[in-house]
Amino acid sequence: MTAMQPTTLKRYQTRAQNFYRTRCGEDDPSSAQICAALLACASEYRTNSFSTLKNSLLNDQLARGNSNTAAAIRKLINPVTAPDSKMTRKPKLKQIRKVPFEDFKALYKHLHEGGNLDEAASLVLANCIGVRPCEMRTISVTGNLVQIIGGKKSAELHRGADRTLVIDKPNILKLIEWAAHRMSKCPRTNTAIRDRFRRESRALWSRRKQVPTLKSFRHQMGSILKASGESPETQAYVMGHQCISSLSVYGDSRLGTGMKALVRPADSADLTSIRQPQKPPRYGQGRSLGMIEFPASTRGHWSNEMKRRRDEKNQRTP
Repeated sequence: MTAMQPTTLKRYQTRAQNFYRTRCGEDDPSSAQICAALLACASEYRTNSFSTLKNSLLNDQLARGNSNTAAAIRKLINPVTAPDSKMTRKPKLKQIRKVPFEDFKALYKHLHEGGNLDEAASLVLANCIGVRPCEMRTISVTGNLVQIIGGKKSAELHRGADRTLVIDKPNILKLIEWAAHRMSKCPRTNTAIRDRFRRESRALWSRRKQVPTLKSFRHQMGSILKASGESPETQAYVMGHQCISSLSVYGDSRLGTGMKALVRPADSADLTSIRQPQKPPRYGQGRSLGMIEFPASTRGHWSNEMKRRRDEKNQRTP
C-alpha cells in the first residue's frame, strides 16, 4: 500500500476529531458510537462528502491503532445510496458556468490585496488556461509555450492529457509565468486553497446567492472553446481531455459567444492521440420511436389548416 502523505493524514485527523466532538460528544468515542453517528447523519451529506468523511474516520482510526474500528467503518454502506433506499439525497450544488471578465478582475484584485496570493495564482491559471487544480503545480513556461502535465489519465504513463499551449500576449504570458512559479512552490493542499477561494468569493460578493469557484473558470474555458469553431480534437486537447466526448460536461457554446480563447495548441501538438467516442449515442440511432397521434377533436382542424396553406401557396405561384 502506498504511504499516505503526512499533510493528507493530518487533514483526515482534523476532520475526524471535529466529527467526534460534534457528533459523538467526546474526543475518543467507541466503535459503536462512531458507526451509529455516521449513519445517523448520512442524509446531511452529499454522496462524495459522505465518502470523504468515512475515509477520514477510517484513516484516523488506523493511525490510532484501532484496526477493528477501522474495519467496522469500512463495512458501512451509505443508507442514502443503498439499494431500495427511500431517503432523499441532498441535492448537488449548482455551479456557475459563466464568469464575466469584470468578475475575474474584481476577484483577482480582492485576493491580491488580501494577501491570498496562492488563491490569486490559482485564479489566473484557471481563467487563462483552464487547468484543473491538480495540474497547477507542474506547469512550466518556456518562451511563449506553456507545458501542462495532465492530471487525469486513463492508464499509467498514458500521456494523452498532457498538452503544450501557445500564448501570444506577453502580458498574459507573464501573469501565467508568475502564477505557475507561485503554485510550484506552494506547500498548501488543493483543498485548503479551494476552501479559502470560496470564502473569499463569498466575502467579495456577500449578496449573491452563488459565487464562482475555480471550476467555474474551467467551465468558462469550455464555453469559449465550443463557441470558437475549432475542431473537437483541438478543444479536447486544450482542456486536457483524452476523448472528444469529455467536453460535453463543460460549458455551453452560448455562454462563450463573443469571447476569445487566450491559448491555442502548439504546432507540435499531436491531435491524433485524441480518441473518438467508442460507442455511438444510445438514443435516436436507427430507432423508430413511434407515431404522434393527434386527438380526434383536432384532426379536422389540422386538415383544414393544411388545405388552407396549400391553397395560399398555389395562389402565390404564377
